[in-house]
Amino acid sequence: MHPASSSKPLHALLQEASAHLQQRSFDSAQTLLDQAVRMAPQMRDVQMLQAILAVQTRQNEKAEHIFKALLRQNPSDIDALANLGFLLLQVGRNHDALAVLERAIQLQPRHAGLHLNLGVTQEALNRQDDALQSYQRSLALNPRDAQTHFVVGKLLQDRQDFQGACASYQRALSLHPSHPEALSNLLFTHHYLEDFSPYVNSTLARRLAQAANTAHQGQAKKERQERRSSKPLLRVGFVSADLREHPVGYFLETTLQQLDRTRLALFAYSNNIFEDKVSARLKPHFTCWRVIEALNDRDAAALIRQDQIDVLVDLSGYTAGHRQGLFALRAAPLQLSWLGYFSTTGQSAIDYVLADPVCVPPEEEDLFVERVWRMPVTRYCFTAPSNAPAISRLPALESGHVTFGSFQALQKINNRVLRAWAEILRRAPKARWRIQSKQLDIPAGRALFEARLAACGVPRERVRLTGSQSRADYLASYGEVDLILDTYPYPGGTTTVEALWMGVPTLTLAQPGMLGRQGQSIMSAARLAHWVVGTEADYVDRATQWAEASAEQLQELARLRSGLRERMQKSTLLDATQFARDFEQAIEGMWQDAQT
Repeated sequence: MHPASSSKPLHALLQEASAHLQQRSFDSAQTLLDQAVRMAPQMRDVQMLQAILAVQTRQNEKAEHIFKALLRQNPSDIDALANLGFLLLQVGRNHDALAVLERAIQLQPRHAGLHLNLGVTQEALNRQDDALQSYQRSLALNPRDAQTHFVVGKLLQDRQDFQGACASYQRALSLHPSHPEALSNLLFTHHYLEDFSPYVNSTLARRLAQAANTAHQGQAKKERQERRSSKPLLRVGFVSADLREHPVGYFLETTLQQLDRTRLALFAYSNNIFEDKVSARLKPHFTCWRVIEALNDRDAAALIRQDQIDVLVDLSGYTAGHRQGLFALRAAPLQLSWLGYFSTTGQSAIDYVLADPVCVPPEEEDLFVERVWRMPVTRYCFTAPSNAPAISRLPALESGHVTFGSFQALQKINNRVLRAWAEILRRAPKARWRIQSKQLDIPAGRALFEARLAACGVPRERVRLTGSQSRADYLASYGEVDLILDTYPYPGGTTTVEALWMGVPTLTLAQPGMLGRQGQSIMSAARLAHWVVGTEADYVDRATQWAEASAEQLQELARLRSGLRERMQKSTLLDATQFARDFEQAIEGMWQDAQT
């Protein structure tokens, strides 16, 4: 005898299954579709929903088999073609996806959604100009489609047109005010604007949080009190898509090694099915490692509550793969933001942000919705790379000129920064530059960046551009530069610490906000605060002075270089034991503070 719900009409079952699919409640959708299959196994709509569910649950072979079976029955089935194209794109068969979608457009050229999916496929094939044309055709057919404005914004963001990207995200939000990805991307992209304002960013974050479904704070406090009395240690969960070869993974590793398991029980909630050698090293430090990528926010929150997590740590903010919706549901009694983000989340459901005395001075606490909890010295603890070569001799001693370096993502090197670099090169005619980024491996990205160099007055013949390298070769390449000039208002983080480990100091410009003071925080923790400047004019002057350094000054820089690794080893940036004790005290202090 079938469950009671099987007595529903077939169309009602399909409608309900479709609704569960949209909510990512895959188990419920599967139960309903199983009933529908028993009633009408050959019905086209039943098979279509089965295939869509298979796509969502990564049963790719099953989904492809169903779509192709539907197309054998009806080669002109536009929905089957569109969904098959999407599936092929998801599994990386981009050329196959392109052929399927072009065939569909030949059958129905005025289908806006097909042009949208074609554009996404063309982007995956690095055909950005073609993709933009496809998006424009889609908008000509359906100008009020928020998703198309959103993908246009993403494309412009990838092309480092951040003003245009923000405008497209704003248009998407004018049509769909609660579009979570558009608002999230708008918030994150703001950090790349030349005139980035942490105050504007804070306002945007609050707006984003208003769209979230926050839980009742009084009930959360009750849970804290009940749980504290029944457990001997705090259960701490970490939510991230970056528990892998990523700055979050690099900074997290040694801290996890040193945390006291008699004080904290650690749980990982990875929002990424991809795992690597860093993931393998992180896993043993957790009591439990759960992958939540396939779970919707409600089901993920239920899982976290089932694990009886006391403190839930967000390591993503609004970076790729974030789960802000999960935190909005108050999945744990105490929630905090740390490590992977550098501004307010805007969420009242996130109680604290973990900071330090430099990155958030008292006068900037109003930038945060969260309460600011400061670590004694730094909010970071770096994991030193095991495969780093020895520190090299200062290149300028042999080359006869200073070589500045940058290892940042190209989107951080905005035109304001490039104009400052051009002025330094104008004042220091012997200076050279080495710029390395994996984005320079893409011909279109390299051409765009070279065009920006020219437009900003940077002599191309004095700049060496280098693409991606293995991690070992990347670390060794610091041996080719004398010092790093930081970007702003989005400075370096991981690259700044890695440069210090390789003996290369960074000249950084402190700007308002946690992000703007990131370089200042790192250099201060390394006891190199004199490498921090407060104005762009000082930045240009100091860099020029180093470019024109005397032989005695270069010897001074060489002595600093040779001793930097030892300095780092003695600094709080690498003292994982002390950082772990400070972190434990912070977690317990926030927990106790929340009880009052």
